[in-house]
This record gives sequence, structure tokens and C-alpha cells, in this order.
Amino acid sequence: MTSTIDRAEAGPPHPGSEPRDWYTSTALLELERRRLLDRSWSLVGIAEEVAEPGAFLTATVGASPLVVVRGRDQVLRAFHNLCRHRGVPLLEGSGRCGRFLTCPYHQWSYELAGNLVRVPQAEIQFPGLDTSEWGLHPAAVGEWQGMVFANPDPGAPSLASSLGELGSRLDHFLSGPLVQVATVEYTVACNWKLLVENHVDVYHLWFVHSRSLGMYDHSQFHWELLGDNWWSLEPRKDPDAAGGFEWLDPAERDGIGAYLLFPNLMLVTTGHYFASYDATPLAPDLTRLILRVRSRPDADAEGLVASIRSFMAEDVTICERLQRGVSSSWFGLGPLAGSHERPIHAFHAALARACHG
Repeated sequence: MTSTIDRAEAGPPHPGSEPRDWYTSTALLELERRRLLDRSWSLVGIAEEVAEPGAFLTATVGASPLVVVRGRDQVLRAFHNLCRHRGVPLLEGSGRCGRFLTCPYHQWSYELAGNLVRVPQAEIQFPGLDTSEWGLHPAAVGEWQGMVFANPDPGAPSLASSLGELGSRLDHFLSGPLVQVATVEYTVACNWKLLVENHVDVYHLWFVHSRSLGMYDHSQFHWELLGDNWWSLEPRKDPDAAGGFEWLDPAERDGIGAYLLFPNLMLVTTGHYFASYDATPLAPDLTRLILRVRSRPDADAEGLVASIRSFMAEDVTICERLQRGVSSSWFGLGPLAGSHERPIHAFHAALARACHG
């Protein structure tokens, strides 16, 4: 097993706090949202959903409701999904909104470029209102290989720079004719960080996934840190049994890859699919996961989801048990494995830099 560290490791994600609080504290979760999650890129949909003018999708990133919409000029934009009058979300779900984004409460209307263009009874109720000052708050939006990402911070580093080398390493995998074939939503009774820590934990593979991932050679697991992101690949014990996408090189086609786009987008690849699931906190002990699966248009979507669920169910079960343990007043973090759990150290260090640096 090999590994590479290229960022200095630091201490806990929240220096000066107790380990129990990292997973149970409402105050620390709000800090993580404000300092990190509300400034991070999140996968919110696919390009086909917003291909035509007036097409939109909505999502919540961190604690920020966002709307992504294709303008009449064909430009894709993202805004905070909040009417500037009283804060009501303008749209829900996805679909077509026509020429305007209109608030359902008082009918304030915005152009698809975000400008406020109509206020009912403006002359009487809002004399002198300068509508040019009351456009929608912008957010950042980006596309990568047919997937749409959004970031609540309009001044955030670009999606490309956040993906960095992780994006370039996965571009070849995603260069084939892949489409989204399945979406499944989970609600998991644990802190979001436990799911991410589990994702980058090599040590548990032999035990939690002894059957579901038993066809892979964990002793040959290779991982690297790419900035704050994480990359890994391990081969099958019997490569000839794998098959898979013909454009991939043998290591990609025969192995399983696990990746993290910091802080909370987990990715998995095999020779048959590209899967993503993002850990979005709903409460300190409650997390939403949205599993999205990309494969060939004619793929057996139900079969692929079943194969992913075989190991995801094991991860969800153990993380929910972890939550019950870390909530105890007797919980204290023990020693972490020298190499197998070293990515958890790196994840904690990145969290500390983002939240307290």
C-alpha cells in the first residue's frame, strides 16, 4: 500500500474543543456552514436540466438556497433563491420559469439575469424605489463534464481551480458517453464529517466491506492528497473479471477509485459507473446524501444502484452507530492508524485551515 502527503498536517478540526463537540455541537456546525460549506462548490444537477433559456434548478448549498437558471442570452447563472423584498424562495424544484423569476408572495419579478424589473404598486407603496439596487444576490456556477456545480460565494475560486488535479485525473474517465442514469436521496442519522472521514478511511475496508468490496485487493490500495482533495485507486484481485468502459486504461477499468472534492463531495468510479454523493448537514446528527450515478445511456440503472447500495448501506450503518458513540460524554478520540487513517488527519487539517485559519 502506498500513499502520498503533499500538505502539512495539523491538529483537530476545531482546536480547543472536545472531540464529542465536533459531531454534536450546533454552534460548530454553524461555524462550518459559515466559514466552509457556504463557500464551497456543490454538485447540484446536470447540464441537460438547464440547457434551454428559462430552464432552472434549485438546490441548497451549505445553508444557502440557490437557483441556477439559463438566461435568454444562453448564459448559465446562479443566484441566492431569495426575493430581495422579504426573503421568500422564488422557485422550488426544477423546470421552466419563462421570462421572469417571480416571487409567489408579492409578485416581485426579476429578469433571468437577476435584475429587479417589476414591483406591484410601486408608485404608491414604494415611492422612489431604485430597482437597480435590488437585484438578486449572485452566486457562482460552473460546469464540469455535463455536471452543474454551484457555490454560494460569488467571489469563490473557480470550479476548475477547486477541482485542480483531481479534475484533470478524472477527465479521461468522464470523456466517454456518460449520462446520469439514477438519483437516490438518503437521510443519514450522523454528522456529515463522519461520512467523509469514513470515505477516506482505508482501515475499515477489510472489516466493514469484507463481502461487498471483497473482490478488491486492499493491500494494493494507493492514495494521494491533491491539495485538500483526495484521490485513491485499488485493483481487483481478478482483473479479467471486470470488463467495463473500453476507453479506460486497465487500472481504471479493473479497479475501484474513491475521491473527495473537499469538503463534502464523495466520488466513486468503477469500470461501469461514476457515482457521486454529497454530505449536506441538516443538523449536527442528521445528513442528507444525494447519490447520482453516471453511466452509458443503456446501462442497467437499477443494477448499478444495487451494487453501490451494497457498500453504501454498510457505510451508513456504521456511521450511524458511530454517531451514537461520539455523542457519549465518555467519548474520546483514540489513536489513528499510521497510514490507513492518515487521510482523516489531512481532512481535519483542511477543516481547521478553512474554519480557523
